[in-house]
Amino acid sequence: MAIKGLSIPVFGKYTFNAATKTVTYTNGIIGGHAIEYTISVESTEDNPLYGDNRVIENDVGKFSSGTLSLGTDDLPAAVSKYILGLKEISETVEGLTEVTETIYDDEAVAPELGFGIIEMHQKNGVDIFKAVILCRTTMNIPEDTATTKGQSIEWQTKTIEGTIQRSEENTAQRKHPWKREAWFDTEDEALLYLKAMLGVAEETEE
Repeated sequence: MAIKGLSIPVFGKYTFNAATKTVTYTNGIIGGHAIEYTISVESTEDNPLYGDNRVIENDVGKFSSGTLSLGTDDLPAAVSKYILGLKEISETVEGLTEVTETIYDDEAVAPELGFGIIEMHQKNGVDIFKAVILCRTTMNIPEDTATTKGQSIEWQTKTIEGTIQRSEENTAQRKHPWKREAWFDTEDEALLYLKAMLGVAEETEE
């Protein structure tokens, strides 16, 4: 089996219910077109107990934190506002209709989000699709970079990074998960799953 494609980043607002120890995702949004992504993970070290000149017990290392790097075709204003906690204001400019500004200021607080994406794999000549959910992420302000247009177009895309944490969910089925995966026969099924898990309504799709 090998990965041959990537599609459809999805975000949902993370909410923890302390009474039930459960996590829900609401007001989800589809965040542009996927170019590439990377999940880098840090884990605690193994902690072996030695006895009789050998390891007799071992506390195996566990996930501690991680970094998500997501490359997309662009970050539209609505997506930037959503994932970075930005606000919009209106400005009146002579000669123009009302102008909407997206504001990066002291009041901007990036929310905690669930993040989902779809990997396309091929097994025995057949495409199958893995839906991946990172349970609790916080995105950072991306770098701004651009190159002037020359004789030929050089496609310029956006990359945004964020931190990955363990979820606060603590139930019989999930003990502080940081990632969830599910396999599907079609991309449509994988997307339906991500939208359901991350609280995307049809009218909020980009």
